[in-house]
Amino acid sequence: MSTKAERTTAFIIETVAPVFNKQGYAGTSMSDLTEATGLTKGALYGNFENKEALALAAFEYNAKRLLSAVDDRLNGTGTALERIYRLTDFYRNYDEFTVPMGGCPVINVGIDADHNNKMLSAASKEVIKTLEGKIALTLENGVNNNELRLPVTPLQFAKQLFTMIQGAVSMATITKDRKYLLNTIAYLEQLVKKELRN
Repeated sequence: MSTKAERTTAFIIETVAPVFNKQGYAGTSMSDLTEATGLTKGALYGNFENKEALALAAFEYNAKRLLSAVDDRLNGTGTALERIYRLTDFYRNYDEFTVPMGGCPVINVGIDADHNNKMLSAASKEVIKTLEGKIALTLENGVNNNELRLPVTPLQFAKQLFTMIQGAVSMATITKDRKYLLNTIAYLEQLVKKELRN
């Protein structure tokens, strides 16, 4: 059972995560955070050393949710190809998944923090590497089990696949047009079918 302090800390993180994700680190003021949580500035600083520590905890909370969702698709039963299809299907509706988070944390935080917060920028890059690694591991297992063949190394294919997905997420977000996401995922599924089938 968690203590009251632990519950308060969890509440703060869950509440401010979408605020930071939508508005960015520099664009989020302490008054935004006190308004969202209903807590005083003192109460926030009683749980976190500073705004940067709170922003990092908020990003890690959103990143954990994303990584868990990806794990659910890639670690389940079925062949490597079936698991890759589950991943692409997840990204087909990714915009809906990220609504409560305030958008894609990888893109939002990665771009926003690039010029104003080295710690957040590094955390975002680490999540990208982790996601690419999870995809690459699925592909590598598929190759080792003679389920699929790859024209390049598993990591290289994973990076290209993830780049195309994130590009589609970016374009759908910027233009508010889901077709970027839907059409790219449909194309990727055809590409995967053509390129990876053994």
